[in-house]
Amino acid sequence: MEDVQVFQGMKKSYTQMTLQTHKDKEKADSRNKLNDLTAKEWTKFLRSWFVFDALRSDLKEERMVTKECQQHPATFSPTMISDFILFFTKTGMRVLDPFVGIGSTLVACDRTDRIGYGVDVNPKFVEIAVKRTTDQQKIVLGDASNLDKMGLPEIDYCITSPPYWNMLHKVDVNQERRLAKGLATKYSDLPEDLGNIVDYKSFLKKVLGIFSHVYDLLRKGAYVTIITQNIINGGVMIPFAWDLATRMTIDLKYVLKKEKIWCQAHKHLHPFGYPYAWVSNTHHHYCLVFRKE
Repeated sequence: MEDVQVFQGMKKSYTQMTLQTHKDKEKADSRNKLNDLTAKEWTKFLRSWFVFDALRSDLKEERMVTKECQQHPATFSPTMISDFILFFTKTGMRVLDPFVGIGSTLVACDRTDRIGYGVDVNPKFVEIAVKRTTDQQKIVLGDASNLDKMGLPEIDYCITSPPYWNMLHKVDVNQERRLAKGLATKYSDLPEDLGNIVDYKSFLKKVLGIFSHVYDLLRKGAYVTIITQNIINGGVMIPFAWDLATRMTIDLKYVLKKEKIWCQAHKHLHPFGYPYAWVSNTHHHYCLVFRKE
């Protein structure tokens, strides 16, 4: 490996999910090479949208490990990520998150008995991820642009969420609340942090370069899930999710299979644009699903 540091978590999550053994439930079809789910469990995941809000149990677990988890301005729930991992992998398979942040994907890997590989450029986030996970999870401190130099093994599934361009630099109601609490409002000040790139085209090119490396690491037939949004910048919509979906299939070799829409029902509504113009509250994310075929 070049210019990276590798860490292995030395501490178990405070409340690690115990999965029901296959002896206690209906067995998966022997023809099912994708996952360990039964037909009923498989079908349940196929809805193209789902509603999910942060779970108190997940937040409590994070804070029991370290209160520093609150310093990450855009975390995801391990419970939600676990559902994707359970569908797109079998027990013991390898999962990659090239933007791992404070390690929610790797916590989900601990809960589902998968081997996770996480990469992040921020040493503070890597330190938190190590605290939250067991030594089964592998964490790399480094720039995901160098994935091809990190000596990673063949990967069975990738689930991740790249920065939504430089939107965390925009001061809004949520950012003001975090500032009032003394919490970080952006990922870092590092120049290699994608969230600090000013030019959108340069940002998109950098993201695509990283997913080109991901493609090379994936085994044939493996899936990738990218959680993202379209962006409002200066009153203009920047279709990042749609640009990413298009460019991943045209510039790279991915096959776009479909998307799941993640809806957040309990976020506050704000009267944006009132009383002059329509400006929606964005309470959904696109979970874009690609495959290496």
